[in-house]
Amino acid sequence: MENKNLIVLRTDKELKILMSPMRQKIIRLMSREGKPVTAKNIADILNISPSSAQHHVKQLQKVGIIEFDHNEIINGITARYLKLSDKTISIGSGIDDDLSSERDILARNILSNTYSRYQKLVTTKRKKLMDEYKKGNIMADQLSGVVHLTTEEANELHAIMDGFIKKHSKASHNTHPFEYALIAFRDDLNDEKDKL
Repeated sequence: MENKNLIVLRTDKELKILMSPMRQKIIRLMSREGKPVTAKNIADILNISPSSAQHHVKQLQKVGIIEFDHNEIINGITARYLKLSDKTISIGSGIDDDLSSERDILARNILSNTYSRYQKLVTTKRKKLMDEYKKGNIMADQLSGVVHLTTEEANELHAIMDGFIKKHSKASHNTHPFEYALIAFRDDLNDEKDKL
């Protein structure tokens, strides 16, 4: 059964669209903004040419990561606003094909970039983070460990996290962007030999 709320990148061409560091920056920028932006906004913030921003946006639109939101007339010029898709984007890590190594590199890069930004924040703002933590405000944290779940509970946890994330993907009054990277996997499968 096909999930209409899921985009799985299956081809080499689709993966290469997402592998571009600039396109990953655009996705992150749009996520941080939490509201529709124009290609000109993207160009200005990332310090790239408007034509370059437009090219990258069109590539991301091809795979459904970015969508048209609305037009606005600003000083007599029509501004085209874009948003990130509400769909979940999967790089297809579970697909066993000739692109597995590319998927692994892409996943490692995304996780590494997220951790690097987290580490930079913790290193440069440690005192501020600790002051806020003492007030009960968590501004940066990482959790790791093992939970024991049935398959149904694992599916429930995934649905809860996915729903919560989607509910809070848009900026609103008094909100701040929190970047995240979540990984969960059946650790006991690492011990099995070709049982799947």
